[in-house]
Amino acid sequence: MSGPTSKTRRMVIKRDESTCQWCGSHVDTSSGWYSLQHRRARGMGGSKQAWINGPANLITVCGTGTTQCHGYMEAHPIEAAGRGFRLGIGEHPDLTPIEDWSRCRWRLEVDGSRTALEVAR
Repeated sequence: MSGPTSKTRRMVIKRDESTCQWCGSHVDTSSGWYSLQHRRARGMGGSKQAWINGPANLITVCGTGTTQCHGYMEAHPIEAAGRGFRLGIGEHPDLTPIEDWSRCRWRLEVDGSRTALEVAR
Protein backbone atom coordinates (compact mmCIF):
# COMPACT_ATOMS: atom_id res chain seq x y z
CA MET A 1 0.00 0.00 0.00
CA SER A 2 1.29 3.46 -0.84
CA GLY A 3 0.65 6.68 1.09
CA PRO A 4 -2.62 8.30 2.07
CA THR A 5 -5.26 8.99 -0.55
CA SER A 6 -5.76 12.58 -1.72
CA LYS A 7 -9.12 12.58 0.11
CA THR A 8 -7.45 11.56 3.39
CA ARG A 9 -4.65 14.09 2.83
CA ARG A 10 -7.19 16.92 2.37
CA MET A 11 -9.14 15.73 5.43
CA VAL A 12 -6.04 15.78 7.68
CA ILE A 13 -4.87 19.19 6.43
CA LYS A 14 -8.36 20.62 7.01
CA ARG A 15 -8.58 19.06 10.51
CA ASP A 16 -5.18 20.52 11.36
CA GLU A 17 -6.15 23.90 9.85
CA SER A 18 -3.06 23.95 7.57
CA THR A 19 -0.97 24.35 10.71
CA CYS A 20 2.08 22.43 11.84
CA GLN A 21 0.82 20.65 14.91
CA TRP A 22 4.34 20.60 16.40
CA CYS A 23 5.20 24.34 16.25
CA GLY A 24 1.99 26.14 15.23
CA SER A 25 3.33 27.66 11.99
CA HIS A 26 1.07 27.97 8.97
CA VAL A 27 1.88 25.26 6.43
CA ASP A 28 1.73 26.19 2.75
CA THR A 29 0.44 22.90 1.39
CA SER A 30 0.99 24.06 -2.20
CA SER A 31 4.77 24.29 -1.72
CA GLY A 32 5.47 20.69 -0.76
CA TRP A 33 7.46 21.78 2.32
CA TYR A 34 5.17 19.96 4.68
CA SER A 35 4.55 16.37 5.66
CA LEU A 36 1.79 14.20 6.92
CA GLN A 37 3.70 12.49 9.70
CA HIS A 38 2.80 8.84 10.27
CA ARG A 39 2.51 8.65 14.04
CA ARG A 40 2.97 4.90 13.90
CA ALA A 41 5.55 4.22 11.22
CA ARG A 42 4.63 2.42 8.03
CA GLY A 43 7.78 0.34 8.24
CA MET A 44 10.10 -0.66 5.46
CA GLY A 45 8.09 -1.15 2.29
CA GLY A 46 4.86 0.21 3.77
CA SER A 47 2.02 -1.63 5.41
CA LYS A 48 -1.02 -3.51 4.16
CA GLN A 49 -3.09 -2.26 7.10
CA ALA A 50 -5.47 0.47 5.90
CA TRP A 51 -5.42 2.41 9.18
CA ILE A 52 -1.69 3.15 8.78
CA ASN A 53 -2.60 5.80 6.18
CA GLY A 54 -5.79 6.83 7.98
CA PRO A 55 -6.47 10.24 9.54
CA ALA A 56 -5.93 9.13 13.15
CA ASN A 57 -2.39 8.08 12.28
CA LEU A 58 -1.50 11.19 10.27
CA ILE A 59 -0.64 14.67 11.45
CA THR A 60 0.38 17.82 9.58
CA VAL A 61 3.90 19.09 10.29
CA CYS A 62 6.23 21.50 8.53
CA GLY A 63 9.27 20.28 6.66
CA THR A 64 10.40 16.94 5.35
CA GLY A 65 11.88 13.94 7.15
CA THR A 66 15.15 15.85 7.52
CA THR A 67 14.05 19.49 7.77
CA GLN A 68 12.03 21.75 10.06
CA CYS A 69 9.69 20.11 12.59
CA HIS A 70 9.44 16.77 10.80
CA GLY A 71 13.22 16.51 10.80
CA TYR A 72 13.34 17.57 14.45
CA MET A 73 10.89 14.81 15.44
CA GLU A 74 12.91 12.23 13.55
CA ALA A 75 16.05 13.37 15.38
CA HIS A 76 14.29 13.49 18.79
CA PRO A 77 12.07 10.39 18.88
CA ILE A 78 11.65 10.32 22.68
CA GLU A 79 10.31 13.88 22.75
CA ALA A 80 8.06 13.14 19.76
CA ALA A 81 6.73 10.02 21.50
CA GLY A 82 6.09 12.01 24.67
CA ARG A 83 3.77 14.30 22.74
CA GLY A 84 2.08 11.44 20.84
CA PHE A 85 3.63 12.27 17.47
CA ARG A 86 5.45 8.96 17.38
CA LEU A 87 3.86 5.69 18.46
CA GLY A 88 5.35 2.34 19.25
CA ILE A 89 4.14 -1.09 18.29
CA GLY A 90 0.95 -1.84 20.18
CA GLU A 91 -0.06 1.82 20.53
CA HIS A 92 -3.18 2.73 18.60
CA PRO A 93 -3.41 6.15 16.95
CA ASP A 94 -7.12 6.58 17.73
CA LEU A 95 -6.48 5.88 21.43
CA THR A 96 -3.22 7.77 21.99
CA PRO A 97 -3.64 11.57 22.13
CA ILE A 98 -1.26 14.18 20.76
CA GLU A 99 -0.13 17.34 22.50
CA ASP A 100 -0.06 20.09 19.90
CA TRP A 101 1.98 23.31 19.77
CA SER A 102 -0.49 25.10 22.07
CA ARG A 103 -0.20 22.32 24.70
CA CYS A 104 -3.76 21.18 23.98
CA ARG A 105 -4.27 17.44 23.97
CA TRP A 106 -6.36 15.92 21.19
CA ARG A 107 -7.60 12.47 20.32
CA LEU A 108 -7.45 12.07 16.56
CA GLU A 109 -10.49 10.17 15.34
CA VAL A 110 -10.70 7.62 12.53
CA ASP A 111 -13.33 9.77 10.77
CA GLY A 112 -10.86 12.67 10.38
CA SER A 113 -12.12 14.77 13.27
CA ARG A 114 -10.45 15.44 16.59
CA THR A 115 -11.68 15.59 20.17
CA ALA A 116 -10.23 18.06 22.66
CA LEU A 117 -9.10 16.42 25.89
CA GLU A 118 -7.34 19.01 28.09
CA VAL A 119 -4.45 21.41 28.19
CA ALA A 120 -1.22 19.74 29.32
CA ARG A 121 0.34 21.09 32.48
